[in-house]
Amino acid sequence: MLFYKLSMRILFLLAFSLTARFASGQRIEFTFEGDSTTIPLVSDSLRGISGLEIVPTTGEWHFVSDRGWHFIFKNIRNIRDLGDKSRLKLAQKTPFWFEGVRYNAQATTYFWTDEHEFTTSLLYGKSISDTANKVLLKMPLPGPNKGLEGIALTSSGALWVAPEAGWEGETRMNQDTITFFRYPDPLSPDPVIERYKYPINRCPFTQGEELLGGISEIVAVDDKRVLVLERCYDAGKKQVTANLYVATPDEATHTLTKELAFDFTRQFSGITCNLEAMAWADEAKQTLVLVADDNFRRNRTLRNQVIVLHRR
Repeated sequence: MLFYKLSMRILFLLAFSLTARFASGQRIEFTFEGDSTTIPLVSDSLRGISGLEIVPTTGEWHFVSDRGWHFIFKNIRNIRDLGDKSRLKLAQKTPFWFEGVRYNAQATTYFWTDEHEFTTSLLYGKSISDTANKVLLKMPLPGPNKGLEGIALTSSGALWVAPEAGWEGETRMNQDTITFFRYPDPLSPDPVIERYKYPINRCPFTQGEELLGGISEIVAVDDKRVLVLERCYDAGKKQVTANLYVATPDEATHTLTKELAFDFTRQFSGITCNLEAMAWADEAKQTLVLVADDNFRRNRTLRNQVIVLHRR
């Protein structure tokens, strides 16, 4: 009887382990079900949106601009509510030119990236306007307008950081892999940095600095995997191409492999704009919201576009 109980326990543990492994390794794909809009300028400064964080527990939607503005919307039931000025609870100017923002609810701490003309930085603090903020990383821009672009927080509090087109020495057309940084404990007094190689898509059909392609945002799927939004702009055709990938780390080789999760050219029915920001809208991570940067203009691909995708 004891042997039978031990055998059943071993079988149960094995089945649980396999189930957990299968669940964490399931393929992730998204669908577009027609939910997109353009946010009206409910505030004159609601321009240049480059980062989004949604906090489901508080109902706050945080938008940040690459010219220093931080906006908080509340009571958003669907994306058309973003056009209701009464839901805009904060419009605050800060000294930062944001490229991304994330919030760690357990540590009540914000992380954000900042990109000025010649330097790019990664910072954190108890609020985005916190004058006692701390700098995790600061460096010269590795290429024109190519700084720290995407940040993602995992459920364990680890922080992934992605440059737009590579670090110094990686921003070349023939460089097909760039480096992601991972901080297992970014709030540690002496944080460790792990480096992972990521296979980036370059854009030979574009012009100028756009040839390098660009990662415009990342967001965590679970404690290991991250979603990566890659984007190219073809000035000749005046169109944006974008793909959403699931990147999975191999801790033995410190490399990331990627699988396509959504192709905007094939699967989005409208015109894709200059997508810059994305965040999960729910704690279950089934609904993904993406926002475009209008670059302080308004034309075919430059407007405050919002797109909602759903996990299959």
